[in-house]
Amino acid sequence: MTNRREILQAAAASALPLFARAVGTGEAEAPRHIALRGIIIDERYAASRTVGAHFASRGAAVHAILDGDITQIWLREIDPAWRREPVAVAGLTARPALFCLEQFALVRGMRVVFHGEHILHSDGETEHVLLRGGQAANLSVRDLRRAGPLWPVRLAHAITVHRRYSAQAQARFGRSDAALEPPLPPGAQLLTSWIIAAA
Repeated sequence: MTNRREILQAAAASALPLFARAVGTGEAEAPRHIALRGIIIDERYAASRTVGAHFASRGAAVHAILDGDITQIWLREIDPAWRREPVAVAGLTARPALFCLEQFALVRGMRVVFHGEHILHSDGETEHVLLRGGQAANLSVRDLRRAGPLWPVRLAHAITVHRRYSAQAQARFGRSDAALEPPLPPGAQLLTSWIIAAA
């Protein structure tokens, strides 16, 4: 069975140009929503399943990872799609899934355009941080706090309306903070929400 290390080695060996060709007219364009190829959820978490149900009810392709392992979805769905074109994907997963996908995306001229962290505390409270792309998704930490236990639905809506600008109108940013694990209190779990799209 293929493991994460083998996937990373294969991706490095078959590296494509670092920057994908920009799509668009080259003129300053009005914001437009990112067309998502699919949504990835981690079925171990209720919040992630809620996001998946939201998108599935709207006919979107939802892919559930088992035990936090992105390998099979990468091999069957994402890698074949990204070999054809830099299509956008989004998810609410544990941090390792985002970390792996970000490494593959960078090789293909794609990047994390939205990145949020959600710490699920053992008392039922959720702490939110938006690291990238909140404004383009019309989302703030305050919005997520106000949503209370319905924050996954508010997050799903934000992912749906995330705006994209032409390559010239928006500067390219560096890597996300996906590799940096914050300290967590006992019993807490960390989920990351994200969108990966063409740079």
